[in-house]
Formats: sequence, C-alpha cells, structure tokens
Amino acid sequence: MEIHVARKSSSLGVFSAEEVRAGLATGRFVTTDLAWREGMPEWKALSEWEEFRSATPPASPVGLAAAPAADLPESPSWERGASFSNFFATIKEVALDPVRTFDGLRPGGYGRPIAFTYASLLPAWLCGSAVYGGLIFFMFSLGGNAAGGADPVEKFIGDLGPGLASLLASLAIGVIFLLMPLFSFVGSGVSHLLLLPWNPRGGFAQTYRAQAYACGAFMPFAFVPCLNYVVGPWQLVAIVIAYSRVHQIAWWKVLISTVVVPCCAGCALYLFLIAALMGAAG
Repeated sequence: MEIHVARKSSSLGVFSAEEVRAGLATGRFVTTDLAWREGMPEWKALSEWEEFRSATPPASPVGLAAAPAADLPESPSWERGASFSNFFATIKEVALDPVRTFDGLRPGGYGRPIAFTYASLLPAWLCGSAVYGGLIFFMFSLGGNAAGGADPVEKFIGDLGPGLASLLASLAIGVIFLLMPLFSFVGSGVSHLLLLPWNPRGGFAQTYRAQAYACGAFMPFAFVPCLNYVVGPWQLVAIVIAYSRVHQIAWWKVLISTVVVPCCAGCALYLFLIAALMGAAG
C-alpha cells in the first residue's frame, strides 16, 4: 500500500514502503518527515513507524523540526463531511489554493466526489434553467405562436407555448446533469489513459476524485453570464494542477496529455470531416 510523505506544508509524494526505507537510508527522507497511508487516522513521523525503525538514516538537517499536523496539506473540506459550510469551503479551496488542496487529496472511494458533483450541479441547474428557460419564454412571447412555422422544432415549441417550452428546457438540462457523473467517469478514464505514459502515482479512482472536485467547484458558476468566461479557463488550470499534484507529474506533462493531445485529435477530426465533405461535394 502506497505511503504519502510530507515535510512541513509540502507534499514529497507517494511512495512504496521500499522507497521510503531506501530514502531514509540515503537521506532523501528524515525521521521527522510525516507520513500517512489509507486506513490511518492521522499522519505520523517516520520515526514512529514500526517498519522503518530498523532503517538508519543520517542525522536530520540542521534546523529541521517535525511539522505540526496543522501545517500538513488537508483534504478538501467536503471529504470531512457533507454540509453547506464544507461545500462552499471546498469551492474556495479548489479555486484559490488548488496546489495545497490536491496535495492533501488522499486516496479514497467514489461516494464523496459523486455527492459533491451532484451538490454543485444543483445551483448550476437552477441557474441554467433560469437563463435558458427565461430566454425561450422571452423569445416566443415576443414572436407569438410559431405553430405555423416550417421548422418542426419551432412548430413543436410553438404548440407547447412559452411556459411549457421553458419547463421542457429545464427538464432537459436536469436529465443531462443527472448523467454527469457517468460522463465524468468516461472523461476521467480517457484522461487517465493519456497520463499513463508519465507513470502516474495514483490509480483511476484518484484521477476521478481529482477531476470531480476540480470540475465541481466551478460548476455552480457555469451559467452565470460573463462570469463563465473567467470560470472556464480557471477550471482548466485547476484540472491540470489536480492531476499534477495527485499523480506527482510535472504540470507541463499533464498539459500535453490532457489539453494538447485532445486538441490536436479534435482538430485532426475536423480536418478529416472537412476533407470528406469537400470530396463528396466535388
């Protein structure tokens, strides 16, 4: 089982027991470094681990003292309990201090991140329903009944009336949001495959957990006019940081795998489709 090692407020990474033992022998780690692995209630100094007491590390660096538990990177607040205060605290942590937040994201299950995803989708659904439902209501109220239009979709919405059309738009957004965790599983799977060449420290579950918090923290603002133009790019930055910290991969490698490669693949697909259409037209 892998071990998380930290010194003061900085994560040193995730290592096997053999790597920690070798690090103690070579001076990479010192006995005052704190460590934690799944199942432990709290972090402990390496000197307190029974399995590492036989190691003979060199003397601790001068002036290096054990880091108090308060200085350790903490997991997102939502991991410590589902509540309104922890929900808003997690949004703040991910948005304003993603490095420390994802340094503290310990391995775990899917329950908490899925719950956080749905909690963040609720305000997004309400806001999206208000924006798009209101827009549909306004447009068809001004345009009158479009039942006689030639467009089948326009005719269908016109027959419903602006009120029912707005409600239908809200329900459609809700159905999409109900399936969002499934989409996240697929997206996380693709991201994890793209990260495999860099030898990520964590498994797929850690990739999913990182993506769920990095995306979910910004979801409530996705439909807020103007603000969404700022939220989108910062969400991408948070995702790159999240993968980089939980898997101990350089940020530029994560950027190549999760942004550059998909963009190039998308552009290649568009070029292929354009060429196919031009060939068919010719």
